[in-house]
Amino acid sequence: MCNSYQMLFDDQKHCIYKEETDLPQLKGQEVLVKIKYTTLCGSDIHTYTGKRKEPSPIVLGHEIVGEIVGIGGESPLYDLKGEVLKKGDFITWTIFAAKEQDEYFNQGIPQKSRDLFKYGHVKATSENVFNGGLATHCVLREGTGILKVPSEVSPLVAPLINCAGATVMSAFRLVDTMKGKHLLIFGAGVLGLLASAVAKTLGTASITVADIDEERLSKAPLFGADFTYNSKAPKTDLSSIRANFYKQGFDVVIDMSGAHSAMELGLEFSAIGAQNIWIGGVTPMKPIPIDPEQIIRKLLTIRGMHNYNYQDFIQAVSFFQQHSARFPFDTFIEKQFDLTQTAEAFEYAVKHHPFRVLIKNENE
Repeated sequence: MCNSYQMLFDDQKHCIYKEETDLPQLKGQEVLVKIKYTTLCGSDIHTYTGKRKEPSPIVLGHEIVGEIVGIGGESPLYDLKGEVLKKGDFITWTIFAAKEQDEYFNQGIPQKSRDLFKYGHVKATSENVFNGGLATHCVLREGTGILKVPSEVSPLVAPLINCAGATVMSAFRLVDTMKGKHLLIFGAGVLGLLASAVAKTLGTASITVADIDEERLSKAPLFGADFTYNSKAPKTDLSSIRANFYKQGFDVVIDMSGAHSAMELGLEFSAIGAQNIWIGGVTPMKPIPIDPEQIIRKLLTIRGMHNYNYQDFIQAVSFFQQHSARFPFDTFIEKQFDLTQTAEAFEYAVKHHPFRVLIKNENE
């Protein structure tokens, strides 16, 4: 009896179904991983609800960790830190695989390579089906950044590293410096709270987290936030926070919410010389009106970041390794489901809006 399978999402029928498939023969230096845990990212939920479109049928899930059970080829395979990979290693990997020959790769943005392959984002076919997290196994292609999960990191938390964690690191890579700066973060989800935690370790002068959800905002101080602001409240509440700063504004504004109003408010409350980093707006939205005079007179910069590069991924693993005992990352996992309960997991996520739902592969 076949013991390897996927939980496929059919967009047209809006259903999730199980399909058993024999494991493939590995080619080149492909790596076969037995998936242990996958968390449902916001983009997975958006695909499930139709807010964003992906090829169908599809094996969703890209926040994944698992154990190496097979390595193709005879040559040694190394992770991004230069360590030899072997069967039994517990690993995580980049959301993408990219080719070194690509021009974007050499510009430090491999996530935009022309022949990019993204796990959990491609159509499932008979020749290519082990490519997402909601399955018993995943085949890692050449060009995938792989890292061993440090023992200090809880296996249940580790899936957050290769999407949320690395994306947060990419945001701070764009900032000149955080030391002594006043930071405003929009969004108190996993990305926003992780950003707050990272900023706390970088010598940031103050951290303000904004959201419309009071329950989520209540967790922000646990991740280093000094102030919180409910975006439904009057702007005077935010003004009272910035009144404490010499520049009467925020030096760095990071949007993780994807909310039109948040990006506008961030520009309004930016200090002279502020850097605005936009990450959350990855689904279709209406254009944001920008006043050129505001940008020019306040010497503002706006930069967008989508996904991350290999170095961001390395930094994310290191951050979780160093600070897992300091911040309550485990509280992000609010509910657990078995792989065969994938449909129930999505329904729960849509209804209750948890930080993350964890899906366990208990198949043996």
